[in-house]
This record gives sequence, C-alpha cells and structure tokens, in this order.
Amino acid sequence: MSWFSLRADLPPMENAGPILMVVLGILITIAIITTSARIYARIRNRIFGWDDAMMLIAVAFSIARLAVEIKQSQYGNGKHRVYLTARQYMMINMYGWYGQIFLFTSVAFLKVSIGFLILRIKDTKAFKILVYSLMAGVVFTNGGVVIILLAECRPAGFWRGSSAKCWPSHVRIYSIYATIAFSVTTDLVLSIIPLFIVWKVRMPLKTKVSVCCLMSLGLVATGFGIARAASLKGPTTDLSWTYCIAAIWSNLELFLGIIAANLAIARSTYSYIFGRRTASQSDSHYKVGSPSASAGEIFLSQKLRADRCDERATTVDSKNINRRPSVPRSDHSDVGLVPDNGIQMKMEFWLKEEEIEMQRQHR
Repeated sequence: MSWFSLRADLPPMENAGPILMVVLGILITIAIITTSARIYARIRNRIFGWDDAMMLIAVAFSIARLAVEIKQSQYGNGKHRVYLTARQYMMINMYGWYGQIFLFTSVAFLKVSIGFLILRIKDTKAFKILVYSLMAGVVFTNGGVVIILLAECRPAGFWRGSSAKCWPSHVRIYSIYATIAFSVTTDLVLSIIPLFIVWKVRMPLKTKVSVCCLMSLGLVATGFGIARAASLKGPTTDLSWTYCIAAIWSNLELFLGIIAANLAIARSTYSYIFGRRTASQSDSHYKVGSPSASAGEIFLSQKLRADRCDERATTVDSKNINRRPSVPRSDHSDVGLVPDNGIQMKMEFWLKEEEIEMQRQHR
C-alpha cells in the first residue's frame, strides 16, 4: 500500500490528460480536413478572401496550441498537483502559459474570420457597422488577455513562483472571464443573424434548412464557451488539474467554431471538389437581384448578359416620366440603362443552378 493511499485528505489519483489528448486528436483532424477543403475550393474558384486568410491563421495558432498541450501531457498534465514533482508542475504551467496565448490569439482570428464570412452574405452599411464593432471587440478583449499574460510577471510567466514578481492572479482570471463573456455574446450574434438572412433567401426549403443547421453549429461552440468559464472556478492551487479540465472545454469551443465556420460553406466546397450539387433540387432557380444573389458564392464572378440568358422578364416603369433621369451604363453595353424618354425599363434574369455549376467547372 502506497503512502498516498494512506492519506484520506488527498484528491483521487485521476488523470484527465488522456481525455484531453483524445478530444484534441479528433477535433484537430476534422478541423484540418475541413479547412484544407475550404481553402482548396476557394483558391480554385478564385474567391479566396479575408475570411479564408483569417481562418488559416486561426488554424495555425490552434496547431501551435496542440503542440504545447502535447508537451504538457508528457509532464503529467491532468493529474492533481500532489501527485507531481515540483519540476513537473512548473513545466505544465509554463507550457500552459504559452497555450493560453495561442488560444486567445486563435479565437480572435476565428471570430474575425466568421465576421468577414458573414459580410460576404450581407454588406449593408448598418450591418457592416455591427459586424466590424463585434470584430473590434473580439480583438480588443482577446488581445487584452494576451497583453496581461505577457505583462503580469517580471520576468514573464506566473509559473516561476517566488522568483517572479506578479500582479494578483485575479487580474488575469477576471480578464479571462470578461473575454469569455464577450466571446459568447459575439458567437450568439454571429450565429443567429445569418439564420434570418438565409431564411429570406430564395432557395428550396431543403437547402435552406440544411444551411441554417450548419450555421447554427456555432451555437454549440457557444455552449462550450460557457462551460469553460464555469470550469475556471476550480482551485488555483491545483492548476495541473483545473486548467486541464478548462482546456478540454476551450478546445471544444475553438475547434468546433473552426469546423462550424468551414461547414457553413460546405455545400459550395463539396460541389466544387466532387463536381455535383449536394443539397438542391435539380429544377431550382435563383433570381438575380434577390437576396440569394448576394448570398450565394456562385454569383460572385458571374457577368450577366441578356443574350446569354434563356429566361428573362421585362417590366416598364413610367412613374418618373417627367423627371430627367441619369444615364448609367452597364460595363458591357453602350446603351444607357435609363432611356432618354424617361421610361425606366427593368430586366430580370433567371439562371438555372446546374448551368452556373457547369460554367464554374469549365473556367
């Protein structure tokens, strides 16, 4: 019988480290696969944007976080402090310090990526102000925690113990609470608003429901963010155990956020890679000029001309006949869009999705 088993006041000899490693292995694999497919399709379609660049940076920092968590596990991360040597505990906290920096940096880039992705769907002035404000708040709160982690001790690193002069630990902990609270709020807003936008888009109900379900996956990550905040209430004298539990929730929040953002555009990615539509009826139509035209990536590089469309409707509006109109012109015609006689003509073009998909595959 060991000496530890004779101590009734000791915590159980348990280890959450293997659970953390299994969760990490599964999540990082799915995140890398979905991100790679997304970036490949975006580059091949020539629509690589800021949202994709930010996602790549977020994934890079998440991989760096994975590396330091593997190092932590080698020193016994996930065990209670009493079962670790002083050196093991110090090394776990040192790598944990780096892991927190990578975590908050990755979360910031992830939220910014989601913001840019949503701006592809709707980019009105009021909506831009809202999304950019949320993005700025995310950068400020997560960046603030990183600055606190770097500045709270001299020399840097709370793991140094009495050899370092540090601020009170509650400064760091409360800043993390504030960051999590703002992050959860941002997740709710960025997950719910696109649902209303997509629901108004003219597309088959089956496609609409599937897209909304994919976008709502971000709400699952929000729930894990709340769980992470709750897990930080554990004892600060047993960080090898407390922070390992918090790391499980934070990794679920981070990687599910990455996966959800990639799956939100999975339909266009899958269609490009496998060369076929996956969630649409064969006779579905999208009306150019409707909300779907700005929401669907398939319209981003289309150049519409009347002589290339089989179906079109023309309406005439003469209510402004006494008003002298301006004479705007299209990029591919010398004919003014508003005739000189004051009669305004509007043409509506309808394109079949399979025709657009065929054009994209032959570009």
